[in-house]
Amino acid sequence: MIALPVVMVAAGMATRREGPWTLMRLLGLLLIMVGLGFYTLACIQLESSKQTCLMTRGVYSRIRHPAYLFSFLAFAGLLLYLNEPRGILLLLLMGLFPFRLARWEEQDLEALYGDEYRRYKQQTWF
Repeated sequence: MIALPVVMVAAGMATRREGPWTLMRLLGLLLIMVGLGFYTLACIQLESSKQTCLMTRGVYSRIRHPAYLFSFLAFAGLLLYLNEPRGILLLLLMGLFPFRLARWEEQDLEALYGDEYRRYKQQTWF
């Protein structure tokens, strides 16, 4: 969901930023790679499940909303990579939307799966 804006912002900002490889930029690049890698894995796992039951395997066995979490992580990495402190406000604003979506999804899943989902929530993070 957030991956497209991350790529668009990266393309726009990267074309005007050139500089030395600092520890901050390397950390940012690492966060981008980890975030987008796990985001992709979560999307593949969700698509392969056919969504006929509660997804509790793979990345979803530890994290309830990995796509939201890892796209947020990738965007934070992008801001570090680009050394763009003004982007922190954008990160916070963009972060509010997926986290709110996650809460709405949790209400729907709890209504649909009941106790099974409540047990799953207790065993996982975000």
